[in-house]
Amino acid sequence: MWYFALLFALWLGRGAIGAQPSEVPAWLREYDFDPPLQCSSNAAGPLDPRDAEVMCPLPVDDETAFERRSWRPWTFPPVCITPEEEAGPKLCVYTYQKLRGDTGISILTTPETAAAGVGIVEDSDPKWVDWARGSPLVVADPPPYEFKELEGRGVGVIANRTIRSGEVVMLRHPVIVRHMDPRPWKQQDSMKLLHRAAVQLPPKDGLKMMELAHSKGGYVIDDIINTNAFGVLINDVDHSGLYVDVSRLNHACKPNMFSRFSSTTLGMEVVAYRDIEPGEELTFSYTPLNLMSEQRQSLIREWGFNCTCSLCASTHESAASDRRRGRIQDLLGELDRPEIRNHAAVEKRVSEILDLCEKEAMAAQVGDFYTIVAEVYSSMGDMNSARKYGELALKELKHFAGYDHDRTRSATMFLKGLDKKART
Repeated sequence: MWYFALLFALWLGRGAIGAQPSEVPAWLREYDFDPPLQCSSNAAGPLDPRDAEVMCPLPVDDETAFERRSWRPWTFPPVCITPEEEAGPKLCVYTYQKLRGDTGISILTTPETAAAGVGIVEDSDPKWVDWARGSPLVVADPPPYEFKELEGRGVGVIANRTIRSGEVVMLRHPVIVRHMDPRPWKQQDSMKLLHRAAVQLPPKDGLKMMELAHSKGGYVIDDIINTNAFGVLINDVDHSGLYVDVSRLNHACKPNMFSRFSSTTLGMEVVAYRDIEPGEELTFSYTPLNLMSEQRQSLIREWGFNCTCSLCASTHESAASDRRRGRIQDLLGELDRPEIRNHAAVEKRVSEILDLCEKEAMAAQVGDFYTIVAEVYSSMGDMNSARKYGELALKELKHFAGYDHDRTRSATMFLKGLDKKART
């Protein structure tokens, strides 16, 4: 009980040394710090026995938590900062120490976003998740990799057995997630809140986080996040998420792995792009796959290194790759031209795009290309071809982006739109 007395004293700004358990109100001494979760951020599915009309909690901040005597489902009461402009929202840190049973998570976001996305801390019904995914998720166990110190490159991830294409080798959740746009709040206040987010994590998660590389300078935790974080969504609001083990994978412009994100659970899956041999380093691309070499190098330098992957190391291969990627962009541009909008001309360009994608190992981009082609056919009034490519897009996006990714949801809505047109 002394721990919560200390926490309460710190929250009130009284200082830690003189805090005594007797100072804590009775309601706080009797508070249930491990309450049952109340809602899911997504509607219940057909195989989920829960009531679909579950109400999410009201937004909670540093004031309302104590007014209501509740900050469920978070482990600690939120700590917040106010924006520079009075009309803006607060920024608060919300910590949950038992995410998926084995890790903690601190989220820096607005009270409204935290309330709308509170279902991410809930363990989803596996039957519902499997139904939504289209197949059960199987993660390699034991892990088919090990972490090793690589000369001149820091820690890397090395395969310790043969890994097959499509195999999920890692599933991780973020330890820190923060609002992407810091402008409404003072930087000094934001850094204090970020420090609070880190110290409220379970010690094992905080220690692993502090071992990650940092390259940009400034407050070390901010630097670690800026160097290693991924873009994630909470309730369709942009955030950055720090996935400790996933961050160990080094960059390659033609990687052998790709990442797949779930906005429902914030889970990040690392999946094999192709077959991988024992002893081979696991890599993925820190940049969009379709960029030219100069664009990639410019972005990569922001992480504090120059890329020396097999593609960038060969001037001849890099130039040939740029020509192929440039040709893909030209072909996509041609699809916008009215004179190209006939079945034979479109199919000719689709065939060439797919051939170039195979040569460039850009399979993860094919779903997006299929989406463009489906929309072209829809604008032409060829609904059968639009549906064909819309279904191909959905299949590819589910595999490479994730079953609940915003791009996958857009592809689903496109097909529903076609169904609606067919009925009218």
